Amino acid sequence: MRKFRPRTKYIVIIVLLLIALIGTWFYQALYGSTAEALRRAESFLFTRMTVAQLGEQGAMRYFFITNRAKSGDDEVLEDRFGNEREAALKFGLFDTRVEPSVGLGMFINPSEWFQTEEIVIQNMEMLQQEDFVDQLRELVEKSPRRSLLIVIHGFRERFPSALRKTSFVGHILDINSPVMVFDWPGDQGSSLRGYRRARNIAAESGAELAQTLELIVRDIQPERLWLIANSMGGEVVAHAFSHLYQNPEFADADIEIEDVVLTAPDVSHEEFDNQFKSEITSLTRNLTVYVSSNDRALVMSRLVNLGDTRRGESTLSTDMLDEAARIAEMVDPDSDLVTLVDVTPVNRTRNFHNFSLETPEFFDDLFLRLTNEQTPFSRSLYRLETPAGEHYWVLTPGR
Repeated sequence: MRKFRPRTKYIVIIVLLLIALIGTWFYQALYGSTAEALRRAESFLFTRMTVAQLGEQGAMRYFFITNRAKSGDDEVLEDRFGNEREAALKFGLFDTRVEPSVGLGMFINPSEWFQTEEIVIQNMEMLQQEDFVDQLRELVEKSPRRSLLIVIHGFRERFPSALRKTSFVGHILDINSPVMVFDWPGDQGSSLRGYRRARNIAAESGAELAQTLELIVRDIQPERLWLIANSMGGEVVAHAFSHLYQNPEFADADIEIEDVVLTAPDVSHEEFDNQFKSEITSLTRNLTVYVSSNDRALVMSRLVNLGDTRRGESTLSTDMLDEAARIAEMVDPDSDLVTLVDVTPVNRTRNFHNFSLETPEFFDDLFLRLTNEQTPFSRSLYRLETPAGEHYWVLTPGR
């Protein structure tokens, strides 16, 4: 075999360098600098969510209600509220700016979720209840559907990260509606003791979420009221509905909750069936539960709770057919009230628990569900049926 002569090697290197330089020149000519690329990205910012938009491009206004105890009067956002619960509700608003570089599938440090410069909290103000109602009601009345979206986060959320995640959900969902977060002190540490303490606080926080919903229905009166709860936030919702179910004034109110959406809910079968099933049929029009069979966080939750199956676990696996029947027991064969959606085929997240933050297909399906009142059939979901006749749905790629 003939060897390359030194001169030939130099020629090859020079040619490769020329190709690289020409390629770089063409890239700069077509796309410009990094700043230019970001300016191009600005033109692709989601534009449906205009009702909450402030004067600055990408800046949005959101609202919060929390049952956290204040930890001091420090102006530093991270020090404003601690991780203790108290029954008195605190009200406020916050303004954020989401950089165009933020997106689904971004790399997130699990210990410091959304503590990044891509989601900037520009302003946070405490409000008296009357001012809170007036400002939120003004945006609700400006929205095309007179709607309101309420977000309830899960375990380990500190106050600042709850605000940033709410902003992220509003940005990606891009629904033209005011958005608020009910924030509860789920940040009790990552230990087993912390998890159990957080579950107790979640159950207790149901009373404050119930108060929040009573206030919204009575004083703000949105025509379309949506709730989205993730993970242990489902526990808060379950206990809130138990309180509301016992309130005849709420049950008879003209305004009802249109949609309750639970994503990877960390709620046991027993709690779900005994505390939530009958109450949801009376107090809301639709319940959608998104689940995933590869959810590692709920597997750990099941171990912590001595084998109790969590509601957020999917039933898609062939070795879990009995579990499929158990989950589907809550759905009558001909009922459209409760919809179970398995996201396993599209769940590509790190621990498979956070698909509600990082899965485009989920946001696409959720948007269609909330805004267009589309059924699973019209949303092209794949239907599975158990031998007993109950059914649930599977979200597949590329639909």
